[in-house]
Amino acid sequence: MAAEEVSLATSIINDHYLTDLPLLFAPHIIATTAIFLSLSLIPTPGGGMGINPASAVTTVAGLGAATNITTTAIGGGGGGGAGSGGGVGNAIHKNKIQGLVSWLAEGEIDIKSVVDCAQELIGLYQAWEVYNEKACKEGIARFVKGRGLDK
Repeated sequence: MAAEEVSLATSIINDHYLTDLPLLFAPHIIATTAIFLSLSLIPTPGGGMGINPASAVTTVAGLGAATNITTTAIGGGGGGGAGSGGGVGNAIHKNKIQGLVSWLAEGEIDIKSVVDCAQELIGLYQAWEVYNEKACKEGIARFVKGRGLDK
C-alpha cells in the first residue's frame, strides 16, 4: 500500500470509533474494511478526490458480487465506481483491488461482515456530507427559546 492509502486507512480506523462498529465487529474485520475502503476510495489519476459515498456503495456492491454474496442492504448505486478513469494508474489501482479481493476470498475472513462494516462507514460519510451544524444550532436555539429554557 502506498503512503496515501495507509493514511486513508488510518483515518477510516479513527472514524469507526464514532460509530458502534467496535461493538459489532471483530478488530480484524474493521481493519480489513479500512484496507478495502482505502484502496477503493483513494483518488485515481483520472478520478476525483476524497471519499465519494456513491462510488463507495458501487465498490462495496462489487465486492459482494465478486465474492458471491447477496447484499440486499446495499442501496443507491450511482457514481462511476472506484476505478473510473483511465491510464496506467487505473490499471495499477484495479490490480490492487483485485489482489485484495483474491486475498479475501482465499482467507477465512467473513466477507459479509466486511461488506456490512463498509456499509456502516459509508453511511457515516453520507451523514457527514449532509450535516449542517449551523442549522442544527438554530433549531436547538428555537426549541430552547420556545420552551422558555433560556432564562
